[in-house]
Amino acid sequence: MNVRVEELREGYIVQDDVYGRTGHPLIPANTELTSEHIKVLKAFLIDGIEVEYKKETVNKEREVSRDEEKNLQKIPIHTAFISEYEQAVQQFKKEFQHWQTGLPINISNVRSMITPLLTISLEDKRWIHSIHQLSQPEEYIYHHPVAVSIISGWIAKRLGYDQGKIFQVALAGLLADCGMAKIDENLFMNTRTLNDSDWKKIKKHPLYSYQMVKNIPILKPETKLAIVQHHERLDGSGYPSGKTGNSLLMQSQIIAIADIYHAMTSKRLFKNQQSPFKTLEMMKIDQFGKLHISILKELISTIANLSIGTIIYLSNGQAAEIIYFKADAKLRPLVRTKETGEIIDLEKNRSLYIESIINDD
Repeated sequence: MNVRVEELREGYIVQDDVYGRTGHPLIPANTELTSEHIKVLKAFLIDGIEVEYKKETVNKEREVSRDEEKNLQKIPIHTAFISEYEQAVQQFKKEFQHWQTGLPINISNVRSMITPLLTISLEDKRWIHSIHQLSQPEEYIYHHPVAVSIISGWIAKRLGYDQGKIFQVALAGLLADCGMAKIDENLFMNTRTLNDSDWKKIKKHPLYSYQMVKNIPILKPETKLAIVQHHERLDGSGYPSGKTGNSLLMQSQIIAIADIYHAMTSKRLFKNQQSPFKTLEMMKIDQFGKLHISILKELISTIANLSIGTIIYLSNGQAAEIIYFKADAKLRPLVRTKETGEIIDLEKNRSLYIESIINDD
């Protein structure tokens, strides 16, 4: 029978393969559910699955004490995160649509939409491994700023920024693309490849964003500058001004890295998503000399900070367990496949990489 995820219990038997947004099952049929399986289902926003009850499981449920029932009713932090994230995206959508009509930014609304989500995000980092899975291609323009905001905030925390500065960085990440509201949405809400003329129009959005935020008192000068600089690169290859090196703020580089990372890992109308691990490897190579390496390393350290015993999917669809990390190859640990027990050194086997995380104890 079909049971809602919120009502699942450990010991239930999965009847059919459960798929998320990947080609391989999140949980294969005939699996006996554990607490980690249920966390995975919630993280991937699965509504319900087909299960069968084990007699001993039903009997055990009847013995649950009142105290245990209260514990079961507590909302896990990751579930709370998803709820706050979805609310923030919908609120941002409303604000963005107001900006499209010519209304100014209501900074009070912006602060109230991001503060609860940022607070949860800074307390627990589990969301960072799955946030790209929450983005919907047709509403990417609303998901992206919210995701960039909290990723930027997390990186700022890793860099040792105080709470006030973290909040300013998060606000800059949220508002960096507000200028897209001044651009014909047919340019970013379609599946066709943009031509040179289209790109020239798109590349004006940091300037539009700056014009929209420049008179907001609560935003510090460096926050406004970070907004206009978030597409600039250290080697001068960015836009809109082609600034280089020391003329670029660290805050703008934080947002740039968060922006690229979320864009590459999210499924969009005109391209498929990349694995977070593959994305970070590509960023290290493709963006060498363009991005501040110390900032990128903080994001890599966060994504690659998994426990020994973490179960993952490899890019070939095999499930495997992480058994060892190398300090100089954090994105490519040693793993043992679940099916055959083969040990694979991902640093040496460059054709494989971590596609997704099944569970992280």
